[in-house]
Amino acid sequence: KANPFTRMSPVTVVQALGEGADSAMAVVPRCRGSDGCAAKATRSPHKGSACAVRFRQLTLLCLMATLAQVCSGQMQDPLKGQGTPPETPVPVYVSAMLERMLEIDDKNYRFENVMYLYLSWTDPRAKQVVIDATDAYRNGSVETCERPCASSVGLSRDNVGYSPYYSCCDGIWMPSISIFNVYELPEGRLQRYGVLVDIDGDSGTVGWWTAIQAVYFTPMYFRDFPFDSQNLVMQFRNTADGVTRFIPSATSTRFLIEGEGDIVSGWNISKVNIYPIKDSLQDTMNNVTDQFGSVSNPDDPAALIGKAFDIERPLSTLLLLGFNINIEVTRFGRYYVLNMVAPLFLLVALSFITYMIPARHFDARLALNVTLFLSLTALQFIINDQLPRSSYPTTVTELILVCYAVVAFAVPETILVYAIASELTPIDSREDDAVCIADSPKASFKRKLTWKGVSRMWKNVRKSKYSTKVAFTIDMVSLALSVLTIIICSLLIFLT
Repeated sequence: KANPFTRMSPVTVVQALGEGADSAMAVVPRCRGSDGCAAKATRSPHKGSACAVRFRQLTLLCLMATLAQVCSGQMQDPLKGQGTPPETPVPVYVSAMLERMLEIDDKNYRFENVMYLYLSWTDPRAKQVVIDATDAYRNGSVETCERPCASSVGLSRDNVGYSPYYSCCDGIWMPSISIFNVYELPEGRLQRYGVLVDIDGDSGTVGWWTAIQAVYFTPMYFRDFPFDSQNLVMQFRNTADGVTRFIPSATSTRFLIEGEGDIVSGWNISKVNIYPIKDSLQDTMNNVTDQFGSVSNPDDPAALIGKAFDIERPLSTLLLLGFNINIEVTRFGRYYVLNMVAPLFLLVALSFITYMIPARHFDARLALNVTLFLSLTALQFIINDQLPRSSYPTTVTELILVCYAVVAFAVPETILVYAIASELTPIDSREDDAVCIADSPKASFKRKLTWKGVSRMWKNVRKSKYSTKVAFTIDMVSLALSVLTIIICSLLIFLT
C-alpha cells in the first residue's frame, strides 16, 4: 500500500503528525486505572483502548523529535538572499574558484566539489545599513544578529569598528540564487561565507563569497572513453528582483589547496568557465519540449507551452536569469591504456601463434584458441566494472568486439586447414610401404618393385607436399588478414 508520507517533506510530515497528535490528545481522556480506561474507551473514536491511544501519542511525539533533528541537520541554501532590492537593478559579477574536486561518479552521472563563489555588485545603501545593524546589535536594540558579515568569528557587543569580522549585515541586499541541478547538500559541513562592504569609502561596492560543497547531476558523453573529456555543469538561477545580468569574472581550477599532484582520482581539471544565462522562460520551455516533450493541450486556459515568442503567454514576460559554471575535465587515458587496451592487444597477438602451428596439430591449435577466448572473456568482466553504462558503444567496447572477432576467426580456420591436410594426406601410405619399402636392407634385394607400386608412391608424395603447401598458404593469409584487421579497426575506432 502507498505510504501517504512518501511524497511529503520532513517538515510537512512533522506538521501532519503534530496535528494528529493534538486531535488525539483532545478526544482521548486520561487513564486512571484499568476500569477507568475500559469505561472511557468507548468515547474514543480510535481503535483500541485509550491507553493504547496514549501510547501512540507518545510514539508520534518521539518520531516528531527525531524528524526535527534530521531537518535541523540539513544544509541550508548556500545562496539565500535577503533585503530590499535596489530601485535600479544592477549587474552582478561572478567569480568561481574551485577549491577541490572531491569525486566524479561517471556511472551515476554525478560529481561533488567544493566551490568558492564570489559575487560583487554596487549598492550605495550597503554602508549605512551595515553601520546601523551593527550599532543596533551592540547597543542592545536587537537581541541577535541574524546574519553576521562573517561566519568564522562570533559577534560580541564589546567589539569596536566595522570590520567584516565584527559587523552585522542584517538588512543588506543580497541576491537570491538557487542551484538547479544540485543532487545533495551534505550534512555536517560548516557553511563558510563572508560579506565585504566598503566602509571606509563611498564606492558602495559589496562582495559576497561563500563556500559551496554539493553533489550535482549532469549529463555525460562517453563515446570516446577512455580518451573522453567532460563538461561538468553547475546551474545557478536568480530567483528574485534586483539583478540585470551576471557578468563572468575570475576563475581558477585550484584554490587554497597546496601541494603537487592530482586533485581527483582518474581525471585532470582543465579549465573553469562561467557562462551567463538570460533567456525568456517561455522560449526555454518551448525548446525543451521540442526535443524531449510535447506542447500543451489546445484547450488549456493557461498553457505553459505554446508558440515561440508568443507575447500573450504568461511566461513570455519572465526571464530566466542566471549563470552556468562549466568545469572541463579530461580522463587520464594512459591508465586505461595500460590496464585495458594493452592486455587486449597482447591476447590478440598470442592468437597469431595459432597460424604457426602445423595444420595436423588440431588439438594444440584448438586448445590455444579456446584458452585465449576464455581469457578475453574474463578480461571483459573486469573492464565492464570500470566502463560507464551508456546507450551507445564506447571506444573500448568496440575494440573488445574486434578482438573477439579476431580470436574467434582462428577456430574455423583451424578446422578448415586440418580438414584440407587430412583429405590430401596419402591414405594408403602403409600399403605402398609394404610394396615399395623393404623391412630390412637384405630383404630389399629380394622384393620386386612393380611399376604400379612406384607410380602410386610418387603420386602420394606429390599429394603430401601439395597438402602442406595449401595449409601453410591458408595459415599465412589468415595471419595477414588478422593483423591488418586489428590494425585498421583500431585506427578507425580511436581516430573517428
